[in-house]
Amino acid sequence: MPTIRVFVLRTLLSAMVMIILSSVPSQARRSVPLPEGGSISYSSMDGKTWFGIRDRKGRRYVLKVNRDSTVSFKAEPSNLKVVGSNRGSFIIVVDTYPSVRGGMSYCQAGEERFLRVISMSKKSATEAFRIKVESCRENIILASPGIEWFPKISTLRINWFLGPSSSQRPEVQEIKIRPDGKSE
Repeated sequence: MPTIRVFVLRTLLSAMVMIILSSVPSQARRSVPLPEGGSISYSSMDGKTWFGIRDRKGRRYVLKVNRDSTVSFKAEPSNLKVVGSNRGSFIIVVDTYPSVRGGMSYCQAGEERFLRVISMSKKSATEAFRIKVESCRENIILASPGIEWFPKISTLRINWFLGPSSSQRPEVQEIKIRPDGKSE
């Protein structure tokens, strides 16, 4: 009996979130196609970013993710780029926001970028991995090429000109992504 209640509760919660997402003005909701079919839409509400995912089989997922204090509570995502995916089990995205403005014109036109791996099961979508890849406020700068996805070996490579470690120097990180979207 408890599993039926949980299923009903999840279904109702999912329906409520979809209603909330559909009430966001259409100019605030944008959509990007996924490499294997389907799409991912994104918007902002209450200081969080909301992703609405429709996979190639028509399944729908809703996911709410956090930003950090370098992004204004009211900021809308300015861009979303799909980096890669793995046969519908996860997608890799980079979401971009304007930086919180600092004094003396510091970061007035700066940006904050997060790389996220979103895992999708039959029931739900979850954020399996997150890392900040660029930041005006924290002096994190991607090199060129900055982010590379190697699907054959399921590896993500991030190249920084100034990395996120406290040493603020060039940095490279390779992350092996498991089929469930989590990093090894």
